Amino acid sequence: MKRQIGLVRYCLLGMATVVVLLALSPCPRADDSGPKDLVEALDNIGELRTFAWAVHQSMIRDILNERGPFTIFAPNEEAFLNLPAESIEMLFSLDDRDALEGLLACHVAPDMVLCSSVMHESSITALNDEVLSLVRKNGTVYVRNSRIVKPDIRCGNGVIHIIDHVILNGE
Repeated sequence: MKRQIGLVRYCLLGMATVVVLLALSPCPRADDSGPKDLVEALDNIGELRTFAWAVHQSMIRDILNERGPFTIFAPNEEAFLNLPAESIEMLFSLDDRDALEGLLACHVAPDMVLCSSVMHESSITALNDEVLSLVRKNGTVYVRNSRIVKPDIRCGNGVIHIIDHVILNGE
């Protein structure tokens, strides 16, 4: 009988240890409320409302729901406000989705690059096959002429970097 009680104590101690280790673990758990994919993360970042809306209007959304990893350089609201009115009208016309698809394809790459890993210069190829150069200047990382204002927002299938300008094709 004493042996059984001792065995039960060891089992309970083992289970308690596992529970404590799981609670302290930095690994995501099934009940973790953080964004599980890039589209969900875009929807939850207020300063990316326009970019998130554009993603939902395009085929890029289906791509971003895949396994990944992907890197998104997402222009903030101010970046869209700084575009000329004719560019905004062309990009967001409901009659012509090609311009919007092209714009989004220039902001998404089928690979993962963290700003924390960019020491001097690096590059990544976007979905539209354009090479996006990343440069670190005075501690800040730039992609093309856009400053990354919020880097390394990690998700289950990639990373989002919030930028301060819209990257236009061929720019």
